[in-house]
Amino acid sequence: MLFIDNYMKWSYIHIRIGISYLCKEDLSGMGYLVRLKSVVADFWKHLGFNRSADKVQPDTIETSHLDGEDPSDFWRNQINRLKRRVRSLENQENLVVFYGSSSIRLWVHMKEDLTPLNVLNLGFGGSNYTWCAHYFDEVFEPLQPKKIVLYAGENDLGEGKSPQTVLADCKGLVQKIKAKDANIALAIISIKPTITRQEMLPDILETNRLLKQYVSNELGAQFIDVFSQMISQDHKPRPELYMADGLHLNKAGYEIWSRSIRAALLSR
Repeated sequence: MLFIDNYMKWSYIHIRIGISYLCKEDLSGMGYLVRLKSVVADFWKHLGFNRSADKVQPDTIETSHLDGEDPSDFWRNQINRLKRRVRSLENQENLVVFYGSSSIRLWVHMKEDLTPLNVLNLGFGGSNYTWCAHYFDEVFEPLQPKKIVLYAGENDLGEGKSPQTVLADCKGLVQKIKAKDANIALAIISIKPTITRQEMLPDILETNRLLKQYVSNELGAQFIDVFSQMISQDHKPRPELYMADGLHLNKAGYEIWSRSIRAALLSR
């Protein structure tokens, strides 16, 4: 009984940490629901229940509870924040724009970490390749970047998408970018491993393989590998690189990203 009691207390603490983090993140509507789904799934997992059979597919998440409301409205607060950031930008010379999910959004020291590059952080929490493509024209309309660096795929897989679907969605976003300006250079960051989504590691590896093949062979762009530096010798995510939620990066995690990404971008 003591073991069960302690186990329940640990599970309670775990979900409280996750929900506390949700309150700190600037998530609205849809992004909040996607992240809350992940937190609750982790809670059930720690209680010993296998709920993989109940995994909600992306279409269900996006539309089942909306009662005719436009799903795109769910990220409106975050998108408006990005548009204000774009409008306040004073210098677009050799601009490198980072676009993607919360691993980008939470990189608060990006400018300092990637000096001397002129960078702009346009991450929004809970996003995937589909929603990045959906909002691309609206967010990027005033911009003329030299390069766009993409990070997504993690939430896509978490929503139940296959590696092949993630690749197709990535290609859809790239088409949008090239339609704006065929001369924009591109870089794609590999999907990182995470402690709370270790069951996704095979899909992450396969998605990274497909993305690298596409980026290198078809796109002629940069594929920046952060995955291999975040995994231990026993093929598990290194816990010292993550925040308490086991999903997002801490300072040590972003130091790895800074070194790898800065070196890659300065090399081309």
